Amino acid sequence: MGNSILSTYTYKPGEVKNLHIFGRSPMKDGSLVMFWTASGIEARTAACELWAELESEFSTLESWVSVWVNGAIISRFMVQKGRHNYCLFRTVETAAPYTIRLLKESQAMSGDDEHSLLLHSITAKSSLERDSVFIPTERKKLNIEFVGDSLTTGEGLAGAAGEMDWIPAWMSVKSGYALTTADMLGADFHFLSQSGWGVVCSWDNDRGGSMPAYYEMVCGLANGEHNRELGAQENWDFSSWKADVVVVNLGTNDSGAYRSNPPKQQADGSMWKLTDLGMLRQGVSDFMKKLRQHNPTALIIWAYGMCSFDQGEIIQAGFDDYIKASDDKNAAFIKLEPQSLEKEEERGSRMHPGSITHLRAARKLCEVIGQER
Repeated sequence: MGNSILSTYTYKPGEVKNLHIFGRSPMKDGSLVMFWTASGIEARTAACELWAELESEFSTLESWVSVWVNGAIISRFMVQKGRHNYCLFRTVETAAPYTIRLLKESQAMSGDDEHSLLLHSITAKSSLERDSVFIPTERKKLNIEFVGDSLTTGEGLAGAAGEMDWIPAWMSVKSGYALTTADMLGADFHFLSQSGWGVVCSWDNDRGGSMPAYYEMVCGLANGEHNRELGAQENWDFSSWKADVVVVNLGTNDSGAYRSNPPKQQADGSMWKLTDLGMLRQGVSDFMKKLRQHNPTALIIWAYGMCSFDQGEIIQAGFDDYIKASDDKNAAFIKLEPQSLEKEEERGSRMHPGSITHLRAARKLCEVIGQER
C-alpha cells in the first residue's frame, strides 16, 4: 500500500450520494430491507475499501448474497445470523473508480417467517473527501420488472447438476435469464419470484401459492410479525418506480400440479387439486388485467417454456382472451426454448435449467423487447 492518509467514512444507505437501489426494497429506520431476489445496491466509488453492515435473521432458510465489481461476480456467500460487517472489495490506495453491486441471491422465503436481510450501513476507506467517495453511476436505459417462479429466482444456477436438496445455496442470479436480460439491455430491474408457485396454485396444489395474489404488496408472501414490521404486507407504490417492461414467466408449477400431483389440504381444511384448466386460463387473463391496471404504459410479455411447453396452449389462450377483451396493443406472448435434459451441459442443479437455457431465454427476450420498443 502507499503512503496516502486514508479516512474512514460510514454512511446509512440513504446518505450515500448516487446510490442505486434494486428491487422493492423499502427503508426501515434508515436501513435498507432486501426482500426479493436481486434486491440490493449499486454504487460507483473510488474508495480503496468498501464494507457492508448486514443483518440476517432466519429460522431454517438463510440469505445468500453476491458481490460484483465492474460487472463480474467476485464473491458469493451466506450471510450469518445477526449483524456483521462484510468486506465487499479492497484495492490499492490510488483506486480507479469501480462499480460495485451487492445483490441478494436467495429469494424471499414464504416458508420462514423469520427470514430477513437488512443493509444497515456502508463503510468506505478513501483518501477523498467524504462527499466525493461516491460518484454517479451510468443512468439505466429502462425499467424491467420480472414476475415468476424458481426460473426467475435462479434456482438450479448454483451447485452441481446432481444436487437435489432444496436449499438457498442453489439459488443464484448469476447467469439467470432475468438478470442477463436486464444487463444486456442496460436496464434497472425488480424481481418478484417464488420457487414452486404459479398463477393459480403451487406445484403441490396449494391455492396459497399464487403469485398474482401478492403482486400489489411490497412483499406480501414474506409472512410473520417480523416481516410485517419491516413493511412486507404494505401496498406497493407503483408510482415510485414505473416499469417500462413487465416480463411474466409463470405456469410451470400450475402444469405440474395439474399433471402429476395429488390433492392438498388447504388453509381452510378442505382438499383441493387443479383439475380444471379453465381456472388456469382465467387466471392468466385476470393477471394480465391486474398488470395492465398498475402498469398502464408498459410492454407486458408473458414468456413460457423454459422447462417444457406443457399447458402452454392453455396459458396462451388465457393471454389471447385478455387481448381480445382489451384490444391491448402493447403486450406479447413468447414461447421459450426448453432445456434439453439429454444434454448434461444444459442441466443445472435440482433438475432445473442451467445457464445455457437461461441465456437462450434472455436473448429471445432482448429480441422481443428491442422490436416492441
